[in-house]
Amino acid sequence: MCYHVNMVQSGPNPSNHVESIIVAHHHTLICEGVATILREAGFQVLGQADTGHSLFQLAVQHNPDIMLVDWEVSEVAPDTIRALNEKLPHMAIVILTQPQSTEAFLPILQAGARGYLSVNLSSQEFVQALRMLAKGDIVVSQEMATGIKIELAAEQARKSKDDISGREREVVQLVCQGATNREIAKRLIVSEHTVKVHLRNILNKLNLRNRQQVAAYAVQEGLVTDIKSEDASGSTS
Repeated sequence: MCYHVNMVQSGPNPSNHVESIIVAHHHTLICEGVATILREAGFQVLGQADTGHSLFQLAVQHNPDIMLVDWEVSEVAPDTIRALNEKLPHMAIVILTQPQSTEAFLPILQAGARGYLSVNLSSQEFVQALRMLAKGDIVVSQEMATGIKIELAAEQARKSKDDISGREREVVQLVCQGATNREIAKRLIVSEHTVKVHLRNILNKLNLRNRQQVAAYAVQEGLVTDIKSEDASGSTS
């Protein structure tokens, strides 16, 4: 079991302040290896843990600057992160993990974690990232950053869907039917300028670039229904 409190050990550190850290990993050997790297870099390793419960106890007991948590440590969930942030608001929580689906990362980041570091980092990159974290930065390994940005954009688009007004939904419906601005204006009994304003607002709200993307997004997210019957009714008018 990797759970013990260490005596303070000093090492080379370019700054006057020695950052304190707690390490949590479900593999004892890796846990001890990471702790050794950190001590050699000048961090003050206050303790090591292998479960979310022991991690919480160590954090409250030692009040570290940084908490480094392996993704697979049990009981480390968004609620745990929130509880730790409320109890120790100054402490920076960072996840050490294998690159994987960013859908699992987002709830942890949104709960207050300050970073995601890949196990593929070199020891030098790893230490540098933790130094940045200690200064208040948010750190995410490059190989994860793109996926997280894409997932954040998708989530924002899902939220923005609820901001689309009733009239804007009518415009989207007609766009999906292939109607031009003039045809949309005629159907809704408004000016073409008003249609353009609606389209601009829709693009901005959904973070999209053109009508084709609006149509694809609308079908995917269920903003339009029964397009064929609408087309049929439109063709008889």
